[in-house]
Amino acid sequence: MTTTGAQAWVADLYDDYVTATADIPFFLEEARNVSGPVLELMAGTGRISLPLAEAGGDLTCVDLSGPMLARLRTKLAAKGLSAVTCEMDVARLDLPERAYPLILLPFQSFAELRDPEDQRSALERISAHLADGGRFICTLHNPRVRRRTIDGQLRLLGAVPLSRRAGSLLLWSVQQAEAGGAIVRAGQIYELYDQDGRMEEKRWLDVRFRLVEPSEFRAMAEAAGFRVAALYGDYDRTPFDEEQSPFMIWMLERATPRAGS
Repeated sequence: MTTTGAQAWVADLYDDYVTATADIPFFLEEARNVSGPVLELMAGTGRISLPLAEAGGDLTCVDLSGPMLARLRTKLAAKGLSAVTCEMDVARLDLPERAYPLILLPFQSFAELRDPEDQRSALERISAHLADGGRFICTLHNPRVRRRTIDGQLRLLGAVPLSRRAGSLLLWSVQQAEAGGAIVRAGQIYELYDQDGRMEEKRWLDVRFRLVEPSEFRAMAEAAGFRVAALYGDYDRTPFDEEQSPFMIWMLERATPRAGS
């Protein structure tokens, strides 16, 4: 099962433990700077999508997981918001709209495409959907920094209340490197407890992702028809530092005009 497909196994819990917000102002600012539709790839349950929709954007959300998109549609409806949702593999992206001025791939999700051929294909398909003068923003782990946390030790990532019933969730993870360090296997254990502290359920999620070196991603992006407009190391737009930056935030533009432009 692919990483995205595996996440369907925990779609009902995803919003309880994925609560990061540090990147939302960054993406909202980028969306405010464009006129026209925005495409969000690997959107999940809408952590970024809902703020974009609330800001009034013309939004299309793509994800491979039907259960994750179902959660997104439920949340949109509850808030009286709208967005187009498409269940689709980003490596085979094929949408009717082919001129998005802004395309986003947040939360380091590109790394879930573990096959380099899928990564190259995704970049080519994204390039084909980007408008002239538009921008594609892709966020990735900084491999040099990310590898410091991959040590095979079982760790408690969080203990959070359940939003859909009384009780709590404990999330554990153990991370190990495979394939010479390029692939990370992150086993995740979900323990669900009732309000009296009795365990009711336990789930296991086998997550794998691929760390991409800066030089490799740049080469793939350029081969797909992009040029690098900027590379940030965090959402405050500080320049990327390979020794210290937690992320690689790639700001990409088309290197040449679209055919027929």
